[in-house]
Amino acid sequence: MVPPLAPNPPPIAPGENRVALHGMDWVAYCQMRSLLNERTRARLTYDRGTLEITTPSEAHEFYARLIERFIIILVVELGMRVKTLGSTPLDREDLDRGAEPDNG
Repeated sequence: MVPPLAPNPPPIAPGENRVALHGMDWVAYCQMRSLLNERTRARLTYDRGTLEITTPSEAHEFYARLIERFIIILVVELGMRVKTLGSTPLDREDLDRGAEPDNG
């Protein structure tokens, strides 16, 4: 029996699309990010040569916004300050990693 080449991928939510590209360098990641960010709502995650491109599902977006609202209400009620960064890319070339969160 031949062992599988990769572990089983995590389940994909209905409506969510995901593709992984292997063997990409940091420069290629940066180029893909600049091209895709201007044209699509895709989110990119880069980890040491592997670039994953994801387009979130409608349900994901709904719950992400709902959780964001709960947090904002909680912060206001507690009299705290909050700094939102949106989906600002969290890139670390020195670690050869980058990610684009929903909201930070």
